[in-house]
Amino acid sequence: MMKPAKKVFVSGSKSISALSIEFLEHLSHAVQERSEILVGDCYGVDAAVQKHLADINYPNVTVYCSAEKPRNFFLEKGDIHSCIELSKGLTGRDFQYVKDIEMSKDCDYGIALWDSKSIGTSENIKRLRNLGKEMIVCTIDGGK
Repeated sequence: MMKPAKKVFVSGSKSISALSIEFLEHLSHAVQERSEILVGDCYGVDAAVQKHLADINYPNVTVYCSAEKPRNFFLEKGDIHSCIELSKGLTGRDFQYVKDIEMSKDCDYGIALWDSKSIGTSENIKRLRNLGKEMIVCTIDGGK
């Protein structure tokens, strides 16, 4: 009997548009294991991860969004998970955190590419650790 594929929450800073080699190695490992990649709909790391997975034609991706439709969706294959019911009445960071909270609950572990400044990525790291889940953190300076 095959063990079920893991769900991997991939997140990162909005200031980063290029994925580091270290981060790509961890992402490639998840892809080789046929894990389901859970990623948000923001620009920065979210968009770069979506584009990378589209480039390698990886189909096992779910894009989470707090609205009805994602702000960014660069995949030909992949699913959309809308958290609109949970985000009703919320604005700003609270609105965007809804999808992050849901990905944290739904995943088995996480991979983050962090500029050491992003509050959202920092919250994701803390949230997964508080849930007792492994969080692999790759840091990059200057958001490049």
